[in-house]
Order: sequence, then C-alpha cells, then structure tokens
Amino acid sequence: MSSSPTAGAVRSPHARGRLAVPSVRVLVCAAEGSLITGALTGPGASRGIDVSAVPDLASLPDDLGTRWNVAVVEDGRPGWSADALLDHLRARGLDIPVVVVCAPSQEAVGIALVESGASDYLASDRLGRLPMALRAAVERDALRRRLMRIEVAAPGADQLLQSAFQPDVTARWRTEFLRSCQLGFVRALGSPDEDAALLRALEQIGLSVNGTEVRLWEADVRGVVRLRVAWNRAGHEAATQSSGQAAPPALVAKAISSRELSFSEANPAHPVGESLGVPVLKGEHALGAIEISAPDFAGFDDAHAAHLTALGNYLGIYCAERRSAADFARSLEELNHVSGERLRLMRLLVEAHEDERRTIAADIHDDSLQILAAVGLRLHTLWRRVDDEAARTALEAVERMVGTAVSRLRGLMFNLRPTGLDHGDLLGTIRDRLTQVQQDEGIEYSLTGSEPGALTTAARVTLYRVAQEAIANVVKHAAASHISVSFEERDGGCLMRITDDGAGLGGAAESPPGHLGLPSMRERTEVAGGWLRVEAGAPRGTVVTAWIPLLVGARSGLGSVP
Repeated sequence: MSSSPTAGAVRSPHARGRLAVPSVRVLVCAAEGSLITGALTGPGASRGIDVSAVPDLASLPDDLGTRWNVAVVEDGRPGWSADALLDHLRARGLDIPVVVVCAPSQEAVGIALVESGASDYLASDRLGRLPMALRAAVERDALRRRLMRIEVAAPGADQLLQSAFQPDVTARWRTEFLRSCQLGFVRALGSPDEDAALLRALEQIGLSVNGTEVRLWEADVRGVVRLRVAWNRAGHEAATQSSGQAAPPALVAKAISSRELSFSEANPAHPVGESLGVPVLKGEHALGAIEISAPDFAGFDDAHAAHLTALGNYLGIYCAERRSAADFARSLEELNHVSGERLRLMRLLVEAHEDERRTIAADIHDDSLQILAAVGLRLHTLWRRVDDEAARTALEAVERMVGTAVSRLRGLMFNLRPTGLDHGDLLGTIRDRLTQVQQDEGIEYSLTGSEPGALTTAARVTLYRVAQEAIANVVKHAAASHISVSFEERDGGCLMRITDDGAGLGGAAESPPGHLGLPSMRERTEVAGGWLRVEAGAPRGTVVTAWIPLLVGARSGLGSVP
C-alpha cells in the first residue's frame, strides 16, 4: 500500500488490480491445541502468514506491538478473554489490531467487542476465512496510521481526503465506516432467506461506495453467467432474475475471467469509470462477479480495493456453501426418489411372487392332485379285482407311492400359499409349520401371543414368509432342539420374535455369498414398511425379530428397534 500523501486520490483504472499484501506476523492468543493455530499453519493454510502463540495473558511480551502486525484471540476459552486482552493493550498504550474468534452463537458478543476496540470478529465455524480477516485487519490498521500521518503533516489534508470520498465521510472515520459496512454485510448473510440475505448484502456493498445499483452475477458449472439479484438505491424494486436475463457487461466478464477488480471505461465526466466488477471467489474458482454502479464516487483506492475484494471473497464462500447445500438437497431428493421407486418395484415383485404361488397352488389342487387321487382310486379298485398275490403286492406298492406323492403335493401347496393366511389365522398357519418340523426333525416348539386384529393380509403373508425362512434356517444350520415363536402388538405394529437354542450366528448376521435367505427376509419387511433384526441369543442360539405396521402404507420408523 502506498504511503504517499495522495493515497486517497483517484488512481487510473489501468493501475488497479488485486492488492499485493506483504507477509503478516500473527500473534495467536489461544490455549494449546486451539483450532486457530491449525487454521493458520495446517495443510492448505494461506501463504505469507508467520504465526506465534502464547498460552495465556500473563505470557504476553511487552514488545508485542512491534513484533507482530495483528493478534487473534479465541474468546471464552480457558486462559483467554478478548475483553482482558483489549484492556491489557489499552493499559500499556499498545496499538495493534485484534481479531476475535467466538462461538457461532455469540455474534452479539463479537459485535460488542468490535464496538469496544477489536478490529473484527469471526465465528469459530468459519476459520477458513481467518487468514483473509487477519490481512484485512492489517490493511485497515495501516490505512488508519497513514491517514493519521497525513492529517498531522499536510495542511489542508482534510480537504484533499474529502475530495476523494463521500461528502459525509471524513478521513477520521472512513475505516470505521467500511468496518461497519463489513459487519452489516456479514450479518446480512446470516439470514435464513437466501434472496433476502443477498439483497441486504448487496445493499451494504452499495452503501460503502455510495453506489446507485449493485448486481450479483452468478456463473454456473457450464460457465454461463446470469443475473441473480439486483439492489437499486433509487428505490426500484429488486428481485431474483429469470434465466432469460441478457448477457453481463464486459467488466463483469473480465472480473470473472481475471479474478481481479475490473473497471468500466473512463471518460472526462467520470475519470475512474462509472462501474466496476468485483470477482466472487471461492479459493481460485470464480463463482461470479458483483457489478457496482457508483457514478458519484471518485475514491476507489487501495483501501476500497481491499474492502471490496474481501467482500467478494466472503460472498464466494457463502455462495459455495449454498450451492453445496442445494446440491446435497437435490442428491437427497433423488436418493429418496430412487429408494421409493425401489420399494415400489420390490412391492410389485413380492405381490407378483405371491400371486404366482397362489396360482401354482391352485393348479396343483385342481389338476395334479385330482389326477393322482383318481389314479389312487382306480389302483384300489384294480387291487380288489386281482386274485394273483404277486400282482396285489405290486399294486399295493404303487398305491402307496401315489399316496406319498399326494401327501407331498399337499405339503407343497401349504408352503406355496397356506389357506389360513387369507382367513386371518397367522398363528395357526405357523403352528402347522412348527408341528410338521417337530414330526420330521424332532425339534420341540412353543408358540405364544396373539395376532393383532388390524393386521392386513399382506402383513400376515410377510410375517409368515419371514417365519418360514427363519424356521428353515434353524432346521438346516442350527442343530437346535427347541424353537420359540412369540407375537405381540407394539408401537402400532405386530412384533414377531423367533428364538432357537442352536449353534448361533457364528460371528455373522448375514447370509453367506450366494444365499438369499436373510436379504430376502429383510427386503420383505422393508417393503411392508417394517424392519428386521437378526442377533445372537443368550446364552446361545439366534434371535430373529421382525416388526410390521398395522396400517397400510406405514413406513419404517413407526416402530422402535428394541
């Protein structure tokens, strides 16, 4: 920054660019392990920042005003208080800018600290902005010192400075005025309404340079630049613009491409140009630009360049966060849509599966069983007419085989679609299955509880299929001697628990590769709006718990997993 007495005077637009800032020596006043130190020294930290730290107020050296350019203090942490630091500096006549870091919920405290002498404040969840805030504090302090020298050394300096700024802004408090605009800008971006936040933020930018109109142009991922929001000092209503807005002016395109301040062409009436573009940056990525029309303002110097560049960077971080939040919301909406489509497809598949089972069971009953029954009757009739003992023995064997086939087909029909499910007899159907297992495998069972009256046929079928698969797993893998099945109504649904005393899970609660038992059970319960849980029993065995809502269309979350 120039130290010339005419630093506040008009500069050529061709000489303007991004402000070159020298290395900054920072004194960190925070407890050991503070996130502040990590934000300034960790990977990706800003270059040109030399950091020193002191653990508490008592350790502050007497010469800190000459050793460091700026101090940053973490208010409210053990060993430190921003008020105590400011009092310490004032008591010793030390003049060094102080940036306060405070909790996000302590904005009012941060503003009060700025009003009592701090240079700036920053919320602790925005430490990525800390290097920029420290540089801005150093620049403002350097400008303040330079203006003080001008007032002392140059007779008539007041008139010179007033010619470079708004008539109502004097050199004595220009820094305070810009700081106030920055605080108003930051507070505006805290609004939950994005459009309102942007309008108020643009208003603060316009007020800081006596602007008549401020526009925010945003560039999308394809590089297309559109007008987002406009603020007009004349009182014209400003609103969010449509995608059909005309192309941005050349100075906006230049600000985006160069990532530097860009001024409109000068003319005799306006030697610095009537408008300028401020890049909106997130790191090195340009998200857009701020177009400022300020024909009555002739004082764009280094201080205002630093001020506007900082606000452009603040706005870039804000816009990037908003875009990330919007992208996340869209992704979540798409995932929810995909999940809903998946559940709908699974429901259709389950319904088609059950319909096919019902059709096959009916075909077996109406065709195969009838034919075999007729064969059995004819064999018996033939056996009664045959006198040869060898022939009678052969016919008896064939008749037994036909009877066995009929019995197996009836069992297949039961497994495909037990008739009790359509008549509200879930427990009776499961009891029949357990009785068959007891007869075939010698596994004892107990069945307790009752079926809720509001259970739908679809939910009844789902619970039976889960029980059928769980019982089959016990028979095949568990080597159990007892199976316990219980039912109860809980949380607006039916809770079924199947427990065995077998070998247990063996360290895995999922099916081996190639086996679809547990995934099929889990998908069935999810399609029905419920949940499934498989866990080790105590002291051994396995517990399968399934919950299905009583209401049609209910979703997971109505029941709590025990």
